Amino acid sequence: MEYIKVIKHTNGDDKCLKNVVNYPIGKDQVLKEGFGINPNDSKEAMRQFQSVAKFWDNQDKTPVFHYMTAFTGETAPTAEKAMELTKEIFKDITDSHLAATGTHYKDREWNWYHNHTAVSPTNINDGSMLYADNSTNFALAQNMADVTGQPTKLIIRKEDGTEVEIPKVFVPHDYED
Repeated sequence: MEYIKVIKHTNGDDKCLKNVVNYPIGKDQVLKEGFGINPNDSKEAMRQFQSVAKFWDNQDKTPVFHYMTAFTGETAPTAEKAMELTKEIFKDITDSHLAATGTHYKDREWNWYHNHTAVSPTNINDGSMLYADNSTNFALAQNMADVTGQPTKLIIRKEDGTEVEIPKVFVPHDYED
């Protein structure tokens, strides 16, 4: 089973933004990629997040969302496959939001590769905001199931650090009907 975790930073400040943007591209990653940002300089990437938010007058709103996508060894046996899947899962978002993603390796019983993705909530085209609500989170979990072809669990980490595992298991849509 695949997992997607949404880590909310609704009350985050510049320090939070710096840490979240740095995590996928600044350390311990096997692969990294940026969408509208420089993935080779996390400080510059943070400034890019801030600039877009300020341009659209969203600088006092949620600064960043942090997602973790974890794959089984069968689904993503390589770092390249984990990156490919993550890019496809987030494509609808990264087409209009700044983002940084990094593939990390951790030897676990059921998987090795997972990705961390930092996303700016501010739409670069119109300034609208992305929210970590059920509509967005459920759509991402469903998209992960569809992209991987595997059942997917959704976990939400709230601002206070508590985690809620959504009881629903997202299963791939059968596109052959």
